[in-house]
Amino acid sequence: MPSLSKIIDVHSHPILGFGQEAPMTAGHEQPKWSVETTLSHMDEFGITACVLSSPSSTNNATGQKARDIARRTNEFHAEIVSKYPKRFGAVATLPAFDPDGALAEISYALDTLKLEGVGTTTSHNDIYLGEAQFDPWLEELNRRSATLFAHPTTPKAGETLLIGLNDSILEFVFDTTRMIANMIATGAKKRFSQIKIITAHGGGTIPYVAHRLATIEHDFGLGPGRLALSYEEVLEGVASFYYDLTAATSDAQLCAMLKLVPTSQLMVGLDFPFMPKRTFAPAIGDIERYSAFSEADLRKISYENAFRLYPELAKRIG
Repeated sequence: MPSLSKIIDVHSHPILGFGQEAPMTAGHEQPKWSVETTLSHMDEFGITACVLSSPSSTNNATGQKARDIARRTNEFHAEIVSKYPKRFGAVATLPAFDPDGALAEISYALDTLKLEGVGTTTSHNDIYLGEAQFDPWLEELNRRSATLFAHPTTPKAGETLLIGLNDSILEFVFDTTRMIANMIATGAKKRFSQIKIITAHGGGTIPYVAHRLATIEHDFGLGPGRLALSYEEVLEGVASFYYDLTAATSDAQLCAMLKLVPTSQLMVGLDFPFMPKRTFAPAIGDIERYSAFSEADLRKISYENAFRLYPELAKRIG
């Protein structure tokens, strides 16, 4: 049976001692994380490199505090990459509501620290990517043809609808869905078409609802600033994103994704340490056993697609 090899995990989070960590429902402790443990797991499961991100670390801060957390986060990432250049890449965190601060941090993180791209959350204070507040730094990422990793978070309204479940079980997939839909409907995805955007968790529910969105958006009304897109334009927008396969490796999920995007848009995501180690082998096995994937497809998913989006990491690995 063909297998994944030289795996690049594009969805991996260090646990920081500062800023805001990935959201956890009240009563749940943050998982343990260390570089040494991560490397051990990588060796065990044939993972060549992980791309680190801390997309929500500035989400509860504003002004200079947000700038300081972003700078400290990015320097922390860069230290790990400097020490283990063939095992880790990292993307930068930004103070998303601070245009000048975000632009300054993009320059420092990408030009001085040489990080691989940028990571952010799908929404900030319930405002989703695609809204005009984020245009200044999206324009800069577009100019650079940068890679942007978009990780879900939980909006305030979502916090009231968890039905006793952790945010990540349902709310995260809905938040990613809203972000993708908003970027398409506002035209931001097309305007910033040079940004290579990786969406987490298989694009949330987008593989299931894309045709619904494309078919009936006109019939039920478009909000202010939303474009009257054709069926084909909506699906073209969906297909322009990249999708990591974190918790999205069932036959049903993979089949739905392949109706929308080619294998050149898929990549491995394991989400350590928020997804437990016991999930790694089943996820890798699901991808390897999926009957529609050829050996060439598995190479793309395993490392070739990630190398295209993170060329400096590819050069370091060789």
